[in-house]
Amino acid sequence: MELARLDNLLLELTDSERAYRAGAHYDWSDALGQGNQADIDGRFIRKIGNPTLALHQEGMPEGLSIVRNSRFNPVPEHVHDYVEISYVYRGRAPQIVNGAPLMLAQNEVLLLDAACPHAVGELGEHDIMLSVIISRPMLRRSLEQSLSPTSAVSRFLLNALTDETDHRGHVHFHTGGSRRVRRYMQEMLCERLDPTPASPQIVSRLFELLLVELMQSYEAGLLRSDAPALPSAQVAAAMGYIERHACDCALDDLARHLHLSPNYASALLKRQTGRTFMQLVQEGRLARAAALLDAGATAEAAAREAGYANMSFFYKKFAERYGCTPAAYRQRFPR
Repeated sequence: MELARLDNLLLELTDSERAYRAGAHYDWSDALGQGNQADIDGRFIRKIGNPTLALHQEGMPEGLSIVRNSRFNPVPEHVHDYVEISYVYRGRAPQIVNGAPLMLAQNEVLLLDAACPHAVGELGEHDIMLSVIISRPMLRRSLEQSLSPTSAVSRFLLNALTDETDHRGHVHFHTGGSRRVRRYMQEMLCERLDPTPASPQIVSRLFELLLVELMQSYEAGLLRSDAPALPSAQVAAAMGYIERHACDCALDDLARHLHLSPNYASALLKRQTGRTFMQLVQEGRLARAAALLDAGATAEAAAREAGYANMSFFYKKFAERYGCTPAAYRQRFPR
C-alpha cells in the first residue's frame, strides 16, 4: 500500500463520524454492559473494551490490534483490561490521564497500563489518533525479543512490567521528531489495512522495533530534561549506558552521562539493583563475551573484545557466572 493511499484511508469519514459531526452522541452505557466498572482508589471507573474481541484482528499477531479513534466523539474517563498505546498520526489529541490534562502531539506516543484512568477529548476532522491494543503476554514477549535477553535494561523493564500491582502507570514519549516511530507505525498500518499471510510476523517485528525506538527516545529525554528524574528512570538510563559501554565503562563517565555525582550514581545503583557499579560492569562484559562465544569467537577473542586483558581473571569470572569454561560454553551446540 502506498503511503498516500494510507493517508487518504485514515482521513475518510465513517458513517458514525458523520453522525457525530452532525450532533449525534454515542451512548457509552451500551458499550459498557452491567457491572463493567473498576474500583480505582474508591472511585468506580468505566471499563471499556472486550479483550477477547479487541485482541483478535486480521493481519495482526495474536494479542495485538490497531484501531483508529472516532473523531467528533469524546471518550469519557475509563480503564481497560489490556495495555494501550495511543499514537497521534496527524494533528493532536487532548487527554486527561490520572486526572491531569495531557496534550498528545503529532507522532507522539502514550503508553497506558491497564488500570490507568484516562479520557480522550474530541478529535477534529484532521486529528488522527490510533490505539495499539496489546495483551500483557504480547508486550512481555515483544520486550524479550526487542532487547537482548542479557540486557540489564530488558530485565529492568520486564520486572517493572510484571511486579507492578495496580497497573496505573503511564509514559508519555516525546517522539515528535522520530522518523522511525512514524515509519514503523505506517508500515504496521499498511499490513493491517492490506494484510497478507506474512502480515502477523511482519507486524510483530515492527512492534519490537517500535519498542526499541521508544526506549531509546525515553532515555534520551531523561538526559535532556532539567527536571530531576525518578530513581527508577535514572537506573534504567544508567543500566542502558553500562550495557552499551561495558567493555570500557568508568564510573566517572557514567556519572557525567547522567548529570550525577559519581558517589550518588554508585549509591543509587547499589540501592536500586542490589549490585555495585563494578558488578554490573562485569555482568555486561561477561554477557558480551558469552554472545561472542555463541557467534563462534575463540575464548581469547571474546575476552579481548569484552575488555579483559587478564585471561586468568576472565576464566575465573566466566566460570563463576556460567558454571563452565569459555571453551565448554562455546561447544554447547555443535556447529
